[in-house]
Amino acid sequence: MMNNISKYLYRAGSNGSFLKSNKYYLNSNGKQLNRWFCSAASTSKSSVVVDTTLNFLEQREDVQPLSQPIEPSFIHKKSVSEQPVAPPLEPKPAYFEINPGNSDPLLDPVVKVFSVLSSPNHYTPWQMKPQREVTGSGFVITGKRILTNAHVVADQTSIMLTKFGNPNKYHAKLLGIAHEYDLALLTVEDESFFDGIDPLEFGDIPELQDTITVVGFPTGGSNICVTQGVVSRIDLQQYAHSESKLLSIQIDAAINPGNSGGPALMGGQVVGIAFQNLAGASSVGFIIPTPVINRFLNDVEKNGKFTGEPMIGMMAQYLDSVPRSYFGIPKDLTGLLVNELHPLSAAKDILRKNDIITHINGVAIANDGSIAFRRRERITYEYLLSSHFIGDKINVTVFREGQSMDLSVPLVPQHRMVPYQTYDKRPSYFCYAGFVFTPVTHPFLTEIAEDLALTYRRVFEKIERITSPSSQVVVISQILIDKINHGYSSFGFSEVKKVNGTPIRNLAHLVQLIEETTKPHVVITLENEYLIILDKEEAKEATIRIMKQHAIPSDRSEELHSIKQQ
Repeated sequence: MMNNISKYLYRAGSNGSFLKSNKYYLNSNGKQLNRWFCSAASTSKSSVVVDTTLNFLEQREDVQPLSQPIEPSFIHKKSVSEQPVAPPLEPKPAYFEINPGNSDPLLDPVVKVFSVLSSPNHYTPWQMKPQREVTGSGFVITGKRILTNAHVVADQTSIMLTKFGNPNKYHAKLLGIAHEYDLALLTVEDESFFDGIDPLEFGDIPELQDTITVVGFPTGGSNICVTQGVVSRIDLQQYAHSESKLLSIQIDAAINPGNSGGPALMGGQVVGIAFQNLAGASSVGFIIPTPVINRFLNDVEKNGKFTGEPMIGMMAQYLDSVPRSYFGIPKDLTGLLVNELHPLSAAKDILRKNDIITHINGVAIANDGSIAFRRRERITYEYLLSSHFIGDKINVTVFREGQSMDLSVPLVPQHRMVPYQTYDKRPSYFCYAGFVFTPVTHPFLTEIAEDLALTYRRVFEKIERITSPSSQVVVISQILIDKINHGYSSFGFSEVKKVNGTPIRNLAHLVQLIEETTKPHVVITLENEYLIILDKEEAKEATIRIMKQHAIPSDRSEELHSIKQQ
């Protein structure tokens, strides 16, 4: 009943004020009733409620009035034993100074990379895209050098570094870069940058289930970040930056933007460099192992720059789907079937179509193109080329016409009709009478139609098109409309075949044929034998007019200026 009365009295109040009663009441259980009643002090109605309640209490037999309240208060406080008072803490400053004695030999060599990138516009090649700022990670190695990823500094205009625990930024410069391996080598001219830093050392390839520690500066904060994962897989993977298929280590640690270039450590040594993750998967990251890193460093030290990724120069298919009786292959023989040879390779004069490659450098090749790696692990045969340089010779065992023979094949540079990456260089172009001619590259196809870039690339990238190291596929990237090219607007993105009846080899050859012609007309033959016929003198005047209208600074890219203009 008292609970209901208290609740009723509390609800009678509207502003939370209290009215003190002069009477105290004790119920039959000997408990003093609360003398505080909630009311609205400013209203007469609340006073009536309180008076009515007091009269009700006085009429109850189990409630007796008291002349004074019972002490202590009915709200009993818990007794607390006295505790000794701790001395006050000494005040700490809001900042601290770096103490050389608190250095960490594994974290101190890790640096944060600040890059400003400016990439060209491949659709309008005389323009640059807006610059963008990116961050990444890196670490100090011997020789006062810093190792990071190539994609962190690709198309860079400025590189700056900060050390762990030091807010000062230092200007850095490139010593070497390998876009195929996604690796870059930096240095800092300010010698004080390397004070107190012990360079990290490289270790071996880890084993499966080994624990790896990835250190770097990922997005989401400004301080250094340390994560751990275990080695899940070691295999050849496609590097996103270059499309090269090289050895990589898969770990279950998260590698986020900003982690790129940071060291992967095990036992105090670097066993890889964080460089990419798997899109759509959670906590699946990849690191570049030390064999790839050492191959890059050795190339730069030996040649002063990265000379490129070598190739044998052959297209081959697996034997697991080929009937052995067709080629007379012995039952216990395994390997690859040679289908096509690159016209610029040394192998075209050594190997033959339908040769069966059974061994490379003495290592047996299985019918699925794999080789024994470690214990029961297997990887593709391309791994055998990863440690070699351009010009090195490899031993190849082939089965030809019922006989096995050993051959020596020199390795040559990679060459593609449609280059996948063109970092750190401006695209080539030639503007003539409103027609913009450019060689086909993967970045160009991506800007034209990203979804169809791979399809277009397969159309243009045919090995029979390659006739020399400078061979290119030239197309009309766009047509800047003018009266001189009226009626030709549908010829955009068409491949150029000939100029005045002469087949073109590349863009420079096209420019040369146009500039050196003595005929009054320039006849450009496109695919499907479509023709563009232009008056030479009118084309010259139109080129100047169109360049002024579209604010084009030059009618050609820089490397084409040496071609004589008539």
